[in-house]
Amino acid sequence: MEFEDISGDDTLEIRDRSSELDRRNESNSFQKDNPDQIHSHRERLELELSSVLQSLGSDADNVSLQEDDGSSKDDLQNLSDALEFQQNEILTAQGKLRPIQAKLAVLEGKMALSIIDTQKIVEQKQRRIDDACRALQLLRTAYIVWLNSASEVLLAGSFDGWATQRKMERSRTGVFSPYLKLYPGRYEIKFIVDGKWMIDPLRPIVHNNGHENNLIIT
Repeated sequence: MEFEDISGDDTLEIRDRSSELDRRNESNSFQKDNPDQIHSHRERLELELSSVLQSLGSDADNVSLQEDDGSSKDDLQNLSDALEFQQNEILTAQGKLRPIQAKLAVLEGKMALSIIDTQKIVEQKQRRIDDACRALQLLRTAYIVWLNSASEVLLAGSFDGWATQRKMERSRTGVFSPYLKLYPGRYEIKFIVDGKWMIDPLRPIVHNNGHENNLIIT
């Protein structure tokens, strides 16, 4: 055991007890020739020594507890410092976050305006789609056939401004017909049979700027 960890009062107590033991030894020096007295005296000395050692051990424990308390205080101080550091870090992060939040608010405003504009465009396109759907519902299949013999028959007409020549498909029975859908109205048509422009004499005929064309009404 290290006596340097023991308080001054404890050291003084040890010295007093040691002096008392010395005095007792001197007062009982005349009894050294008596074995029973010597044995009894030794037992008393051992008991007192044991008491002193126990007292020293208790004092050492108290010193250890005080050291533990000091360590706990240090730990608490370290935790307090760490908490303060974290709080400062949070404040710093919040300071950096504020301008970012401001930019996000501006972006959200722009996005809201963009969404409104997009919705308007979508609504306009949806109206056009609805109009087109209603228009498609008005389309009617035009039944146009070429009954005469031929190798190839094409169809042209005012339904597309005479811009194209549509090939008419030949059926197993030898009848030529196109797949054509038209809006209700009056249209002029003409056939190109094996490379020659011809009209169907069985259909109504109209004259337009010196040209003869067939008339169909859907």
